[in-house]
Amino acid sequence: MTQAAVVPSSAATKLLQEANITKAPVNVEALAARVGAMVSYDVLKEDLSGVLVKDKARVVIGVNSFHAKTRQRFTIAHEIGHLMLKHKGDVFVDQTVMRRDGRSAQAIDPQEIAANQFAAELLMPRDFVIKAVQRWQAKRPDLSSISLVDELAEEFQVSPQAMEYRLTNLGMFMPR
Repeated sequence: MTQAAVVPSSAATKLLQEANITKAPVNVEALAARVGAMVSYDVLKEDLSGVLVKDKARVVIGVNSFHAKTRQRFTIAHEIGHLMLKHKGDVFVDQTVMRRDGRSAQAIDPQEIAANQFAAELLMPRDFVIKAVQRWQAKRPDLSSISLVDELAEEFQVSPQAMEYRLTNLGMFMPR
């Protein structure tokens, strides 16, 4: 009998609830520690976002120290996703989006897709995003879509591209 697959968004929501996180920005380093992973910022090749290394003694999330803080946060969340989703393997090497290998660029690696979904929900939880959009629309009804994306990206400490993608996936934004 095979084990049922863990739904990425549900796993992220559960972790946020267990950690009593109720607002953005999410402290991903604290969540990494909570799940037993040490975060290490290291000089990595430019096209590497991060690595996850699991062995009997410890779990280490290596993050490219040269990447933008928003990229580093997504990398940590992505690697936590590999852990929480119980992906098979002891080493995960994640390349940057712009230079991923063919499999990742085509989004056909199920583990990478799931880890990205987990990371998006962890950093930009659906309910948090909906409330933030409603708050911004009430506060500034004349705010353009692009400005809204920028404001939300800053609030959630993610890149504008990540926020635009998240809003699009939630059906709240139509890309240009």
